[in-house]
Amino acid sequence: MLERNILIWQKNKEKFMEKYNVILYDLSRKIEIKAVVYAYEDDLSDDIILNIKSGNIDLMVRSEGYFSAYQELRDKLLKRGYGLKCNGSLINANQSAMMEYTPKVYLVEMSRQALTKDIVSVWDYCDINVFPDTIEQNQYIEKWFESLKAES
Repeated sequence: MLERNILIWQKNKEKFMEKYNVILYDLSRKIEIKAVVYAYEDDLSDDIILNIKSGNIDLMVRSEGYFSAYQELRDKLLKRGYGLKCNGSLINANQSAMMEYTPKVYLVEMSRQALTKDIVSVWDYCDINVFPDTIEQNQYIEKWFESLKAES
């Protein structure tokens, strides 16, 4: 299956690809590294496919939604010792179902409903030095939902 995905990627990358310049943070050496992320939607499955390239890093992930693909990519990078210095890496980044096929998320605050003004691109640079994984991010979002219920 992965071989087929790579062939589809190579065949369609010029036609459907979006390109994002991002900054990786090497957690052990504490240095920033420029990288490029290519994103596209698979015509056959509607999956979002992300590919990041920088030096010896070349990772590809696919998922049903944009933010879940971002999270999978981010988690793979964290396991290799790199953080992504992007809005999508913030602990309070959350994507609504209506945004599923877009690179947009809300940056939420406890006890406050997310508003249109809270929407940002997952790829925009964010000067952070703490890099939560998906589990930590999901735990924060659960607490955020609970904080909204408590305010009602």
